[in-house]
Amino acid sequence: MRARALGEAGPAPSRTQMIMDKISGEEVGCAGGAYSYSALKRLDQIWSSICEAQADSKVPEVVTRVQGPLVDYDFGDGSEIFDVLVCGGTLGIFVATALSYKGLRVGIIERNIIKGREQEWNISREELMGIVEVGILSEEEIEQIISSEFNPNRCGFESKGEIWLENILNLGISPAKVVEIMKERFVSSGGAVFEGKSLSSIYVHDDLAVLNLSDGGSLPCRLVIDAMGNFSPIVQQVLLIFN
Repeated sequence: MRARALGEAGPAPSRTQMIMDKISGEEVGCAGGAYSYSALKRLDQIWSSICEAQADSKVPEVVTRVQGPLVDYDFGDGSEIFDVLVCGGTLGIFVATALSYKGLRVGIIERNIIKGREQEWNISREELMGIVEVGILSEEEIEQIISSEFNPNRCGFESKGEIWLENILNLGISPAKVVEIMKERFVSSGGAVFEGKSLSSIYVHDDLAVLNLSDGGSLPCRLVIDAMGNFSPIVQQVLLIFN
């Protein structure tokens, strides 16, 4: 009985699963926030479905072009026309904050909560200084968000030699800290946050675009920025057009 019970046990976890199961911290819903083994399997399934998709596969049409200006639109009491609406908050929060600092009326649409993950992002100091030059992060704050620093990095392929690189992706920064700073800065500069809302469709007129949300609401703007990542429904529609 013991031998049969052991024989009926499930397969042993792979090395990948064992490593990823040791990663601490909760997942967050935004882009890059899912880094557990189950999340990896979900991404693998999505990638497989993309690779196996037939040429005639139907992709939801999210963006629709409408000729002429926007007319007979009920903006409702207290509603406004945004200069820019950014779809996707984890990376979108950076460009949204920069534009808000320029005096534009900016909103962010995020299906979950705008929150950075616990696992580090890798970046170069030169790239971080670009954010400082834009004016949305100070040099003192950069030092606060840096979790690790290392040099040099070894790159190479087996039997093909090695290259040692200095100051390339050699910083580990805390997404949780930097996204929190950006979110507070964005809101304090007058930016609007629409969390827990998914994008359903976009109607692009000659003068404005209208974004329809999953909760039935709609937001008009002059410019739409897609920061929803590789699996953005807008990207999928564009790929279908070019394929």
